[in-house]
Amino acid sequence: MTSSRGPDARGTRRFWRGRLPVLLVFTALVALAAGGLWWYLSPAPPPPPAQTASGEKAKMESLCLTQIEDGGQRWKLTADKAEYLANHDEIRIRDVYLEFYSQDQETVYLWSNEGLVNTKTRDIVVKGDVKLKRGDIMIFTPEIRYFHQERTLVAPDDVLLDGPQAQISGKDLHIDLGKKHLILKQHRLTKVKLEKGLL
Repeated sequence: MTSSRGPDARGTRRFWRGRLPVLLVFTALVALAAGGLWWYLSPAPPPPPAQTASGEKAKMESLCLTQIEDGGQRWKLTADKAEYLANHDEIRIRDVYLEFYSQDQETVYLWSNEGLVNTKTRDIVVKGDVKLKRGDIMIFTPEIRYFHQERTLVAPDDVLLDGPQAQISGKDLHIDLGKKHLILKQHRLTKVKLEKGLL
């Protein structure tokens, strides 16, 4: 009677014992090569979908811009909310505060409800309860436009200038920040403020 564990069974075991590690390494290398080839030949994922018009807006909770030219500050703008419109090169702003600087360090202050900044021309339009302070004069108007090239502020609508000695109303006010003068093109009314006892 021959045992199933005879010389043939022992030889088979010896055969696999010597070659089993080589066979496992070979199988792992074939699997790794197949996986790499599959990854290399797989098509790239599709590109992300094109952005829509609403995707081309960037909203900001606050914004601060400073315009520097010829080594000096020209203006500084802060807004509580802003929305950048890439297609139009514009920034819509809300709750706006602006400071305009002259070469002799005089500052003109401006407040408004909303506005628009052109990022290419650096022109600014502000609207809604606009208040402007220059020295001891307060100016009230519904809209002011700043033209960067001319360094001019223009209030095309009704304007009220309130100073310590007079109140002037009119329309179409131009403020040249470089030459430091105001021109009211359509004068309507001037009220002189007199101290007690002068009349």
